Amino acid sequence: MTSGRIALGLFAFALITRLPFATTNLYAPDSVLYARGMERFDPSDQRPQPPGYLWYVLLLRGIDLVTQDPNRAMTLVSAVAGAATIALVYLLAARLYDERTGRVSALFALTAVTFWAYGGVAYPYTLLGALTTLCALLFWRAIDPTVEPARRGMRLVFASATWGVAIGFRSDLAIFLAPVWLLAATRATVRTAALGATVVGAAVAAWIGASALADGGLARFLEAVRSQSVFVDERYSVFGNGPIAIYRNAYELGRFLGRGLYFLIPLVAVLFLSADARRIELRDRWRTALLLIWTLAPLPFYVFVHVGEYGYVFSMLPGLAIIAARGSIALAKGLRRPRTFRWIVAGVVLANAAIYLLSDTPLSARDISRHDRGIDEKTALLGSYAPATTLVVSAYDSVLAENYLARLPGGLPLLEYDPANPDFTKPLACAAFPATMPCSGEALDVVLWDDLLRAEGTGWTERVLPHGARLRIAHVPRTSSLRVREGLGVEIVR
Repeated sequence: MTSGRIALGLFAFALITRLPFATTNLYAPDSVLYARGMERFDPSDQRPQPPGYLWYVLLLRGIDLVTQDPNRAMTLVSAVAGAATIALVYLLAARLYDERTGRVSALFALTAVTFWAYGGVAYPYTLLGALTTLCALLFWRAIDPTVEPARRGMRLVFASATWGVAIGFRSDLAIFLAPVWLLAATRATVRTAALGATVVGAAVAAWIGASALADGGLARFLEAVRSQSVFVDERYSVFGNGPIAIYRNAYELGRFLGRGLYFLIPLVAVLFLSADARRIELRDRWRTALLLIWTLAPLPFYVFVHVGEYGYVFSMLPGLAIIAARGSIALAKGLRRPRTFRWIVAGVVLANAAIYLLSDTPLSARDISRHDRGIDEKTALLGSYAPATTLVVSAYDSVLAENYLARLPGGLPLLEYDPANPDFTKPLACAAFPATMPCSGEALDVVLWDDLLRAEGTGWTERVLPHGARLRIAHVPRTSSLRVREGLGVEIVR
């Protein structure tokens, strides 16, 4: 079977394993922002958050013409991009090494828990994995020492154009793939490298120009990007928070990678710890350089600036899947039992698949389903509450809660806040509410939407919904106040 047929088979199989787990509701606050961006592209108004990812939004709009459902459009892109990533990981690993490495790498990426989960939700991160792997494959074709220099030059220009277009879908690829482009450029003439750089610049300029045109002008668009950069610096980066940001970001990065890799972690470690394995890898320094630079290039940004989501690490996960595949080969050789190789691979694949399919850990199939169905169940329950005597409280999920509460007849008042801001106390008397917010009665129901919020003190009743989601509700007099402590602790002060 040719590599093309195997890649197509892997794509089809991966797609089949993603589509049944597709969610029916928008998954997270950013999902809502993308849906709003499909209605009206305006990064200055967080539609979606800057820089807006215009090509992704336009792709979603095109699919939405058929689906008539923004969530369905996003989940279809997630599933197809996730499946494409599996096929591309196979092609890249097979070209870097051999068929065996390619197939094992694809299986490892296929069953990576968080990558599998995000193949069915309204998020753009599987697309990040697909684009970075596609660009790595094309850059390797421009580096490959077995190819004559003239053909490598043409391939560099084509890879540069692809990278430039990919930046319009995921702007972080401008940073993450720049070192890989530089590596490929060293294999070309100065003239060819300059042409490649010009092509990248033109593609990026086209994206910026189109984004500025859609956002009401270049100055407005660049100001939105600047404001978003300042926000990230002040909230997360080492530049705005000092050395403590390194600890926080490294902790989050370790958590995201740990849940993405699980049983792949020991195999990744084998390749770095085994002297024999390192010696084998270093026989082809160009190949090793591409794999390591591509995989690890996002690391400084994530540690020193920001790593805010499980999906961020999908820029690294495809490379780590290939490294884990090489580690499984090295482990079998180190044990001097070649027949154990299949058992090692099968054990890791089945163990990771079991975590996703059978466990109740974060981002398992059960967890995703509970979250998705919980939105319907929360909304249905709150539909029986009167807007004038109800206050829903949300922190991390406030944009998501606002989106679904607004669909209820008359809506429901929402107190949304940023948990990173200082503690605060809010009186619950009608006089303390805006005139536009319905308010009446001598008592009201305070409802905590987010699972992460802590209901502190007495008077709370927990409603566990059929699929496991929960709401914490307190029926309190208007003379009470609501106190938020440390961002997540919510208490009624009487």
